[in-house]
Amino acid sequence: MDRFRGYPLGAWFVLATGVVFGLRTAAVMWFGRADMFALNFKVYYYAAETAMAGGDFYAATPPDWPAYRYLYPPLSVLAFYPAAVPGSWVPGFLVHTAGAAAFGAAGGVLLGRYVERAGRSLSRLDYGLIVGFLVLSIHSVPSVFYGNVNVQLAALTVAGFVALDRGREELSGVAFALAAFIKVFPALFGVWFLRRRAWRAVGAAVGTGLGLLALGVPVFGVGTTRTYLEEALFPRNRAELFQGGLDPNSAYITLRRPLSVAFPEMDPTLLVALPFLLLAPVVCYLYTGVDDRVDRLVAIHGTVTATLLALPSYFIYYVYLAFPLVALLYLMDDRPSRTAFVAGAFVANLSFTLNNAENVVRLLPEAVRPALFAVVRPLFTFASPIEYGMLLMLAACVVYRRRQGGAAVRTDASAAA
Repeated sequence: MDRFRGYPLGAWFVLATGVVFGLRTAAVMWFGRADMFALNFKVYYYAAETAMAGGDFYAATPPDWPAYRYLYPPLSVLAFYPAAVPGSWVPGFLVHTAGAAAFGAAGGVLLGRYVERAGRSLSRLDYGLIVGFLVLSIHSVPSVFYGNVNVQLAALTVAGFVALDRGREELSGVAFALAAFIKVFPALFGVWFLRRRAWRAVGAAVGTGLGLLALGVPVFGVGTTRTYLEEALFPRNRAELFQGGLDPNSAYITLRRPLSVAFPEMDPTLLVALPFLLLAPVVCYLYTGVDDRVDRLVAIHGTVTATLLALPSYFIYYVYLAFPLVALLYLMDDRPSRTAFVAGAFVANLSFTLNNAENVVRLLPEAVRPALFAVVRPLFTFASPIEYGMLLMLAACVVYRRRQGGAAVRTDASAAA
């Protein structure tokens, strides 16, 4: 094994398995969910078409999918106007997909250069795997297949974190504001701005976000903005889905899942608040040391992980972890912490629901199926592999912070002696 020493085997393993599972997912979705191909983009397309005609674009739906409606702020629909010009969703979807690939590639290159600035030399293979993870991994492929904007926005968050690290606070704030303007939850990443006392970034983010929301009023009217707030933004809490225990085949990442399973009679208000209460002390602990680059990455990872786990996030939101995740795979140098982190990142690549897991078990010899079902069903009912993996990575970050703190204390004691 000495000949492999020095190679980032853990990073390669996580990134490569993410891409392999992603390609498998693409094939499964193409042959099993062809009717849902480009579904999210069709929502954007018909909303833009309706808005251009002066109609209520929050009431517009794809012809075959009346349950799917536009959920983004009013002004954002302008970005999809060009897609509605040809009179068909196909040209716009091709451009949209090319844009997702371009944004993902740019985000991957930014990530790679960030790692190299930290002193780690990367090869073309590394860059290929990083870009592939952003564009073709199991976490990204569904967004590309449906025509969602998660890959583009995740690349924006990469740009935001990198810009802040390089002292370009205003650019960082604008990048995060654009992501939060569409998806809302990235606004919680701004807690990191507060910890770093990056006040210019805070000002740029708040000014950009509120400015874009306010600009929607003169462009589309007060009523349209009210519709967005009442019918799209406020209902995102989704507390009703977790009452009595979340369906194990629901593609959600959240601590509400295990809490709702363990305590099915829990008051909905407490179920919403408890994940924040459980995760806040962990994030605060990770914030106690941000002296070097890896310390800061660990704190950022805790911030993004806590955001996704505290809210009812979808599986496809995991791609927003790309910046701290990929960088830590290459830069976390404490062996016990790194081993746990790599293990957690791999488990999180198993982006499957209970139904997926049961289908795999059915492919195995009949003699072993009962025992495997007895294990798989409670495990996947209580939480998804993504959640197990994210919690393991979060624990690795806590271990890293503790070990670094202990090392600092020992160093200070030696110096004093």
